[in-house]
Amino acid sequence: MALTLFGFLYITVLIMLTNAATGLGISHRPLRILQTAMPALIFIQLLGRISASTVNDLFGLSYILFAVASIAILLLLIRFETPWRQVARLISASSLIASPTFDSRRPMHRLALLLLISALATLYWRSSAEGGLQNLLDDYLAADAALLNLTTDAIINVLLALLGVGWVVRRDWANALKRLGLRFPTRRDLLVGIALGCILYFGASLLMLVWQGMAPASDFEEQTAAARQIFDSFSSSLFMGALVALLAAIGEETLFRGALQPVFGVMIVSLFFTAIHLQYAATPAAAIVFLVSLAFGWARACFNTTAAIVSHFVYNMIPFLLASMA
Repeated sequence: MALTLFGFLYITVLIMLTNAATGLGISHRPLRILQTAMPALIFIQLLGRISASTVNDLFGLSYILFAVASIAILLLLIRFETPWRQVARLISASSLIASPTFDSRRPMHRLALLLLISALATLYWRSSAEGGLQNLLDDYLAADAALLNLTTDAIINVLLALLGVGWVVRRDWANALKRLGLRFPTRRDLLVGIALGCILYFGASLLMLVWQGMAPASDFEEQTAAARQIFDSFSSSLFMGALVALLAAIGEETLFRGALQPVFGVMIVSLFFTAIHLQYAATPAAAIVFLVSLAFGWARACFNTTAAIVSHFVYNMIPFLLASMA
């Protein structure tokens, strides 16, 4: 918890200074000193991972390769200007549904990408250093502890989204909510969200059945263990299930669809969204999450983030409703 709090404070300071620099027209150079803490932290994590084991397992080796690549990319982006032109072209080429607004001349857009890369490396490190998916299973054995983790994550995601779009520094509360695409749900938001959530859940369930029929039973059980554990921890109470569904929907959609999608586009945000769902690892379920994320992105682009939140909530809530009726 202390490490999470320290990381959040560091990111908060960095975001607010970057937003201030954007408003005042300050160059990127003064911010680079603080940004170098990101590759430095990944390097420290990498050293700890190497010294903690012989790294004979494939998962540990893949983390090391990913960490080294992340450090190299971060250093290149922090130190040089040329790579940013290539990044801008790549993001522009990934346009889907709505064109991304990424501008390499804007300090906040740059920082958002650096933070995304760092976050993925840190998540990968935690999973690799603490026992991979088994550690995730253990985390969700106790519903109270799991609810605390989910609540903390949701609060952090919402605060990062608000600060990222310049709340306090460049935007007041009303304009920050407008930039994030948030509003009190209207009848249309509810109808679109409920319909999309139902379609996505039953579509994803059909794909899961196809996957289950094609994969050996032992492989399917192993690959879905973490996701089942998360569901089992909260399925005994419909209220708890609704709370978990709502926390995940508000936190993830506000950050990913509200703050990040207008900048990076539906495709890139969906890739990052899929990557943070470690419980699905490298399984066909990850492809399903990616497709679902694209649909949430469509809701944000064509309607607003509120509609995406409603659809995400409904998608998460349906299995708890079905369990309560069983």
